[in-house]
Amino acid sequence: MTTTGSPTPPDAWLGPYLVRAGLLDERQLDATPVATGGRLWDAVVGAGHTSSADIVAMLAAHFKLPIADLDAADARSTAVVPESVVRKHHVVPVAIDEKVVTVATSDPRDIRAEQDLEFVSGRQLKFQLSSPEAIAEKLDEFYRPENKINRLLQGLAPAESVEASAEAAAAAAKDEAGDPALDAPMSKLVDALIGDSVRAGASDIHAELESHEIIVRYRVDGVLREVMRLPAAAGPSLVRRVKIVAGLDVTNSMTPQDGRSSAKVDGKTVDLRVATAPVARRGEKLVIRILSKDNLKTSIPDLLLPDEEESALMRMLGHREGMLLVTGPTGSGKTTTLYAILNHLKTGKVNIVTVEDPVEYDVDGISQMQVNEEQGFTFATALRSVLRQDPDIVLVGEVRDLETATTAIQAGLTGHFVFSTLHTNDAPSAITRLRDMGVDSFKIASVVKGIVAQRLVRRLCQVCAEPVPEAEIPEDARPPKGYAGPVTPKRSPGCRACAGSGYKGRIAVMELFPIEGEVGRLIERSAPLGDIVQASRPHGMRTLWESGLVRYWGGLTSFDEIHRVLGESSGWNTDLDAAEAAATDQREKVAVKEGKKGRTTPSEHPAGTAAGADGTQTVLVADDDAAMRRLLRTVLEREGFTVLEAVDGLETLEAVERHDLDLIVLDHDMPNLTGLGVLEELRAHVSTADLPVIMLTARTDDTELHALELGAHDFLTKPVTPRSLVARVKAVLKRTRMD
Repeated sequence: MTTTGSPTPPDAWLGPYLVRAGLLDERQLDATPVATGGRLWDAVVGAGHTSSADIVAMLAAHFKLPIADLDAADARSTAVVPESVVRKHHVVPVAIDEKVVTVATSDPRDIRAEQDLEFVSGRQLKFQLSSPEAIAEKLDEFYRPENKINRLLQGLAPAESVEASAEAAAAAAKDEAGDPALDAPMSKLVDALIGDSVRAGASDIHAELESHEIIVRYRVDGVLREVMRLPAAAGPSLVRRVKIVAGLDVTNSMTPQDGRSSAKVDGKTVDLRVATAPVARRGEKLVIRILSKDNLKTSIPDLLLPDEEESALMRMLGHREGMLLVTGPTGSGKTTTLYAILNHLKTGKVNIVTVEDPVEYDVDGISQMQVNEEQGFTFATALRSVLRQDPDIVLVGEVRDLETATTAIQAGLTGHFVFSTLHTNDAPSAITRLRDMGVDSFKIASVVKGIVAQRLVRRLCQVCAEPVPEAEIPEDARPPKGYAGPVTPKRSPGCRACAGSGYKGRIAVMELFPIEGEVGRLIERSAPLGDIVQASRPHGMRTLWESGLVRYWGGLTSFDEIHRVLGESSGWNTDLDAAEAAATDQREKVAVKEGKKGRTTPSEHPAGTAAGADGTQTVLVADDDAAMRRLLRTVLEREGFTVLEAVDGLETLEAVERHDLDLIVLDHDMPNLTGLGVLEELRAHVSTADLPVIMLTARTDDTELHALELGAHDFLTKPVTPRSLVARVKAVLKRTRMD
C-alpha cells in the first residue's frame, strides 16, 4: 500500500484481511495508492481489484455480523443519535428500540465507536456491515439531505435555463417557513426538474413517498418512469417549494389543493398545473401537469391520420351546423384532437367560443370560458351564456348531464356547430350514453354528424426502427384479403434518441363513426347498435382495433403497443365476418316473419351442437345488439357451450319457458323489457329463482348494484373481453353446481 501523503489511512487494518481472503495479493496491496485523507477501501475498489460487495461479504463472514439493509433504515433513529457522533465514527443508525440501537459500520473493530454510541443513546449497540460509500450517502440523506440534492443537481441541466413566473418569485421571497439549508437547493432542484422534464417530453411530474424515500417520476409517452429518489426529509420542502411556485397555501397539508404557474425553458414558455393531495401516513403527493403549446397539433395533418380516415373526418367537419362528439377515457388525447379541429376551422370568418374545465391551452383567435361550479357557472349555464355571444362554432368541454346535453343539442339544431366529449369506450356507445341521459333518438339522429373515439399509442422511434420480417407478423395481426394499404411493420430495439425504450412520441388511434345515409334513420328507429355500425361501414366506419392495425402495418407503432392500449384483439372485419353478419341478419329477417325474431332454436345450431345433444351446457345470450350477440356466441361456442339468442326482454322470458337453460348472459338496455325487469320476473317464480344470470351493460350508474340485489350471480361491463367472459361464465356455473 502506498500513500500520496500522510498520515496512514484510517482503515489500514483492512489490508491483511483482504490478502488473507484472496481478494488481492500483497503486490497489488502495496501498489495501490491511497490519497491523503482517503480510505484504503475506496482505493482498492477504485483500482478494480475487488468490489465493495465482496469486501462487505468477507467482513460479515469473518466477524459473523449481518449485512445492513440501508434501504430499510429508519430515519427516526437519528433523534437519539447525534450527527457529530455518527460522522466522527462514520456509522449510520439503522434501527432503534427501547434497549438496542443498530448501526451500520465499515469497521467492526471500532471499540471507541461502540462506547460513544452506547453512552449517547443510553442503549446497547449492535453492529451491521456496509460500505463507506453507502454509509456516507445514507448519512447525507438522514442528516444533510441538501447534500444529496446538490449531487443530484450536478446531473441535471443548469437551473438558469428555467425562469419561474414573477408571481412565483414574489411568493418565494415572502416564504419564511421551512429549513433554509434545505430550501435553497430545493428551489434549484424544482426548477431543474421542470426544465429536465420538458426536454424529456414529459406530460407530468409525480412525486410521492415510498419506502422512506421520495420517488420522482416523469410520465413520458403515457408511461411513468423513475428519474430520481430523494431523502424522505426533503419531501415537505419539495411540496412547499412547488406550492409557492403555484401560489398555494403552504400551511395547509390536510386538504387537496390545485394551482397553476408557468416557467420558461430554453426560451419557451410552458404552463404548469399543480395538484397536491394528502396521503395517509405518507405526507402529500404531488403532481405537476406540463402543458406546452409545442404539444398542440396545429392542423389535422399533424394528427398523422391515414388518407381514408382523414377523408372521413373532413366530411364530418364539412357541416355548418350539428354536433361532433369525441369519446375516450381521460388522457386519450381528446383535447388535442379538438384543438386541431378548431385550428382547422379558425379562418377568421367564424366566431369560435369554448366552455372548458379547465382551460388547458390559451389559443389566439378563440374565446375561452372557464367553468366554475363553486360559483354556479356550470357547463349548462356557461353554454346558455355562450349562445348569446353569436357563435358559429361552440366547444363544450364535456357533456356530463341531461341539461348540458339538451342545451348543446338545441344549439346544434339552431344553426351552430357544436363539439364536445363523452366518456365512453367506443364511438357507437356514445349513442347509448345519450339515450341513457334521456335524449330522444330522433334528436340524436338529427343533430349528431359524427362520433370519434380515440386512444393514444406510443410511436416507434424513427431513428432505430427496422423492418419486421413477414414471417414474424402475428397471425391475428395479418392484413385481410384484399387490403390495399402499405404493409411494412417495424420494430425499434431502442437507442439514445428514445432513451432505450424504442418509442418516441405518441399518435392517435381513431374509431371514426360517420352518421350519414341510412345510419341516421336507424338511430331514429332505435335500431340495435350492431345494425347501425354495419350501416356506417360504407361511409368509412373503422373500429379502434382496425385503426390500430393500420398504424402497425404502416410502421408507426408496434403490435404489442396496440395490444397494451386496446386490450384483447378483436381483429379485422374480414369478408368472412361480413358474410356471417349478413347470414345472421337474414336469419333474423326470416325469424321475424315466423314470429320468433332473434330466437335461435336447437335445430338452427350446427350439427353436433344441439342443446343437450352431447351433454354440453346451454347458455342464452339476451342482447338487442346483433354484433354483441354474435361476439358472445362465437366465444362461448368455441368453449363448447350451446348458445341460444334473444333480442329483447319478453323474448328472453319466452326462451326460458321453452328451453332447459344452464345460464343467461343478460343485457340491461333491451326493448320491451329491460334486463333488470327480466331478472325480477325470473326471481319471482320458484322454477327460475336459482337460474344463474350474468348481467351485461355499458352503464356506469347503479345498475350493477340493482342487478346484484335482484339476484344476479355476476356482472360484466361492456366492452366485453373474451377471456373475462369465459372465466366468469365458468366460475358462475362451477359455483352453482357446488351449491
